[in-house]
Amino acid sequence: MIRKLHFAATRPSGTFKKLAAAALGAASLAAVPAQAGVIGFEGYYGPVEGTQVYSESGFNFGFYANVAGGGAGNFVGEFIDGADPTYCVNMACPVNNPSMYYGALNDSYIDITSETAGRSFQVKSLDASFIGASTVLGSYPTYPGFLRLQGIRANGTYALQDFLFGRPPAAGFQFGHYNTTASFAAEKFVELLMFGFTCDTGGNCSAFQTMQGQFGIDNLELVEVPEPASALMVGLGLLGLAGARRRKAA
Repeated sequence: MIRKLHFAATRPSGTFKKLAAAALGAASLAAVPAQAGVIGFEGYYGPVEGTQVYSESGFNFGFYANVAGGGAGNFVGEFIDGADPTYCVNMACPVNNPSMYYGALNDSYIDITSETAGRSFQVKSLDASFIGASTVLGSYPTYPGFLRLQGIRANGTYALQDFLFGRPPAAGFQFGHYNTTASFAAEKFVELLMFGFTCDTGGNCSAFQTMQGQFGIDNLELVEVPEPASALMVGLGLLGLAGARRRKAA
């Protein structure tokens, strides 16, 4: 039998109204991102092979070559100590980051997901630099390359964000801080791909074709988005508590 629920049209007490307002406010607060992480890659060092996965602050980072099998067993990158010049040999690595960072090398790419399967997240900012394949700084064009972020939504569609790298000054390539645009930062993604393009003197840019689409990243700011049901349950639970207190007072 289906029961029809009836609600008395009584005026809520001041206490109940305050509790209800607090409950609704809590439900709203619960919709604020539950977990934020700034990934700094500290404590890790050395070469990385294709298909290896690194985890930090609730996120998984998969490192891959753009070939069949993901480049398993092949060199695709390195956790680089910016304070130790011996980490970067026969390449033009950034010179202004004395901490650990990740260098994606040889046209490799990074695949980022939440450790909670299917959980959405937002991308706010990062530090990044081009990594040159030659130590001759004067050989680079005005724009030697750029970094592309490809955020994939739960429905399979995607959004793109590019960060252009400039020619290195005399000291060498520099890490810069990049904020994503307001529209990109507001997007909710279940997966994020990061890969580099290299450009020639004519301004023609390509990815996965030259083994020179290389970049370093650090201090990547990601924010997890809580499940809507979680926010609703918190709000409903507090509303139930408010109702129980009202009945007790009556």
